[in-house]
Amino acid sequence: MLIEVRTEANIQGGEQLSDRVKAVVHDALDRFGDHIRRVDVHLGDEVHNKTGFDDKSCMIEVHRDGRAPIVVKHQGTTTDQAIHGAVHDLKTSIASAFGKESLS
Repeated sequence: MLIEVRTEANIQGGEQLSDRVKAVVHDALDRFGDHIRRVDVHLGDEVHNKTGFDDKSCMIEVHRDGRAPIVVKHQGTTTDQAIHGAVHDLKTSIASAFGKESLS
């Protein structure tokens, strides 16, 4: 499973943040790894250099072979909150998607 992390220019953290995000996503999706081809993570700051409530965003897009991608987005006050919220939402969405597919 390939995990790509992209950040807007105003998101601080660099390679250390990217490695941390990859580890969190890999841990969350490891059991589905055989069914997932690629995961794209996009980190952003909605209001850029201003401090605001829920201005950090994390969008995660999971690409599976032969299926539509699963996309979630979560916003938080900090980048970590946005990441963990998106991963939580993603685990729910993936479990639901794979559960429905196994019934068909």
